[in-house]
Amino acid sequence: MIRRCDLLPQYRAYEREIDAAIHDVLASGRYVLAEQVARFEESFARYLGVGHAIGVGNATDGLTLALRAVGVEPGDEVVTTPFTAIPTVSAIVDAGATPVFVDVCPDTYLLDCEQVASAMSARTRAVVPVHLFGNVVDVARLRAVVGPTVPIVEDAAQAHGSTLAGRHAGTMGTCGVFSFYPTKNLGGYGDGGAVVTDDPALAERVRLLRTYGMVDKDHIVAHGINSRLDELQAAVLRVKLHHLDEMNARRRAIAARYAAEVDPALLTWQRVPNRVTPNYHVLAALCRRAREPLVRHLDDAGIQTNVYYPLPLYRQEALRELCRSQPPLPHVEALCERILALPLYPELPAAEQSTVIEALNRFAARHA
Repeated sequence: MIRRCDLLPQYRAYEREIDAAIHDVLASGRYVLAEQVARFEESFARYLGVGHAIGVGNATDGLTLALRAVGVEPGDEVVTTPFTAIPTVSAIVDAGATPVFVDVCPDTYLLDCEQVASAMSARTRAVVPVHLFGNVVDVARLRAVVGPTVPIVEDAAQAHGSTLAGRHAGTMGTCGVFSFYPTKNLGGYGDGGAVVTDDPALAERVRLLRTYGMVDKDHIVAHGINSRLDELQAAVLRVKLHHLDEMNARRRAIAARYAAEVDPALLTWQRVPNRVTPNYHVLAALCRRAREPLVRHLDDAGIQTNVYYPLPLYRQEALRELCRSQPPLPHVEALCERILALPLYPELPAAEQSTVIEALNRFAARHA
């Protein structure tokens, strides 16, 4: 089976560095919010060109904490996209707010900034754009639409290293949130996440909320949670951060090969806007014909694919009651019917790339 994403080759590539980093943590006797986390937070903030990075237990917690830190409270509304992974909306609900969904641009799959203003109300407390599959929302344009006072919390869980006009995804709004789940472009070997911001007061608020609201072990000044990036994950992430740009460049090269060699009559690729350098966390394409026959053909050829995402979030059972007044959004509905993710990870062998391309082109020729 040619996997859509295989994590083992990356470990093998950096095995000595990763094993040494893990050993250093185990030998230190300090495993929570110690030296490795502090060093990773410094390194990640410096890499992004932002003032503060706060390590948390996972990106879902990071989004919830970020929303709470910018003032989202029960009864508020948060505008976002329904074409994203469930954690984006889980965090909004966990913060006590109601998600309000806006359609996407049909070629970039990103939040349509021009529609956001019409979705806002007196109850709107924040907007959450999602840098989907490593493509980048024009946050400056979004800021012009929503005005200067509405917080923009960037969901950059899939966008490590992606940039727009040289600025990193996650650093253009009020704050940004990253995931370090193992499959991410910068992934650990367990859960992890970070909130990043240039606002020192906001950073301090997130630091407080991630540790129960404690200013020290005997004094609690806010209602927080337990959500801390652990030392082992931070050590692994410090190693991989040194290689992130190199790994992203390989992803872009593989994506470019697919785009150049796959029959354009079969698939259309996610459009990358001008001035965006994507990280191709997921290589997503739209099937020009029915998706299921192509999925079966690739599966028979030993090629794994995935569908991100088969349903708009407002159609998920858990959200139906909350979203009962949400009208269908035509571009999202169309994407869910046609989207397909193909094998792509930095270490994907050239021979396997060729196998995937040949299988796609065979199908295209057969159904011309």
